[in-house]
Amino acid sequence: MEKSNGDRFIFAYNRLDQGLRSIYNIKQSLGFGEVIRKVAPINSIIKKYEDDLIECGRLRNAIVHGAGDTLIAEPNTEVVEKLEQIARIVTTPPRVIDVLPKRKVMVVDGDETIGKICASIFESGYSIVPVQIRGTIVGVINRKMIVDAIGAAVKAGVSVDTLLKEPVATGLDVLNVANHYEIAPSSITIDSMLFMFQQNRKLSAVIITKNGNYNEEPLAVVVTSDTLDLQSVLDNY
Repeated sequence: MEKSNGDRFIFAYNRLDQGLRSIYNIKQSLGFGEVIRKVAPINSIIKKYEDDLIECGRLRNAIVHGAGDTLIAEPNTEVVEKLEQIARIVTTPPRVIDVLPKRKVMVVDGDETIGKICASIFESGYSIVPVQIRGTIVGVINRKMIVDAIGAAVKAGVSVDTLLKEPVATGLDVLNVANHYEIAPSSITIDSMLFMFQQNRKLSAVIITKNGNYNEEPLAVVVTSDTLDLQSVLDNY
């Protein structure tokens, strides 16, 4: 027997409410609206639909009578489907690693020369590449960093050939761009990834490794342009 909109709404509402309390360890005495306000600053999905979810809480109180959840009205299908979607994303969130296009991860050695790395990046077509020194991730490089380094060398009267012979790690000042990248474990969910980019506007890449450690091989690199695709996955999840 097909469930009514009311039954679907209450099921999704309870699933979301219980899921948020469990994930963020929120006590039962807090009302649904207070839970939403508390979680919104740290969850991109809840933040996006914060006001809508507050309204869902009010709607729930309006259509339910008594402690037995007796329904006295039916919500419309659009509201029900949106609440079901949000509950799905929060309680069974999709992982970034599972939805990213499968592509080879390029990693450069910080001891390699800028000239050699320029050629590799040109051939690969990648815009942002992780840098490792003795198996540990120490930063990222992008095309802008290379152009800026060449421009600075020309302005200072330094031969470009000399610059291209310098190691990537020092010649491109890789160690001083820590706020432009972050490391994340393979378990990271799409909503958590989007939240990372929202929190740090300077963030240009998130490097995914198995456990989120700097001494592990990168499994994937998420760049700013990927966030549009990740958001689309959530919108259709």
